[in-house]
Amino acid sequence: MKKIATVLMLTLALNFIALIGGVGWLARSGHLDKDKVKQIKAILFPPPATAPSPESASDAAATTQPTLRLDELLAKMAGRTAIEQVDTIQQTFDAQMLLLDRRQRELTDLQEQVDLANHKLAADRAAFEAEKKALADREDASARLAADKGFQDSLSLYTAMPPKQVKNIFMSLDEATVENYLDAMEPRAAAKIIREFKTPDETAFIQRILERMRLATADGKSP
Repeated sequence: MKKIATVLMLTLALNFIALIGGVGWLARSGHLDKDKVKQIKAILFPPPATAPSPESASDAAATTQPTLRLDELLAKMAGRTAIEQVDTIQQTFDAQMLLLDRRQRELTDLQEQVDLANHKLAADRAAFEAEKKALADREDASARLAADKGFQDSLSLYTAMPPKQVKNIFMSLDEATVENYLDAMEPRAAAKIIREFKTPDETAFIQRILERMRLATADGKSP
């Protein structure tokens, strides 16, 4: 597209220069009298038209703007050599292309920013939905345990027993079950039992449970 536009503008400029040169040669050689020269001049350089109405002026500007710009450019180059005129046309065209390229890059950058914002919004929404589901699952599990008579009876028994005995029982259960009991206990009763985990194996066992409880609590507090 750029090469085609360049060739078109160069052709128009050269034709215009050749036409002016031909008229000059005819006038000097005596083939044209003054009346004919005036007629040709009127065709090449018509007098300015009367001022149009605002509505017609805007319509005309919209449809003839490229032609007017070319005419203005050629008028400004009057008196220059053909090479200078061609160089000027090429420089003007290159400047317009650079402006269009810059605006295209700005639009591309803006679109990329919009896409990144949309991706981040989608990721944040997905994370929120996941946290919301985890909290709902945890609440459902707590509700089921609260309705489980066997669980409630065991919880009451463990709360009444000495903490060291409860620790020994917890070490024989799976971590998820112990987590449910500690989570359902009063904080003070649970703390007494946790302090009884002293050996390396016991400490590692209770630390894994407490870490899961901490993460679950953090998820439940997330917005």
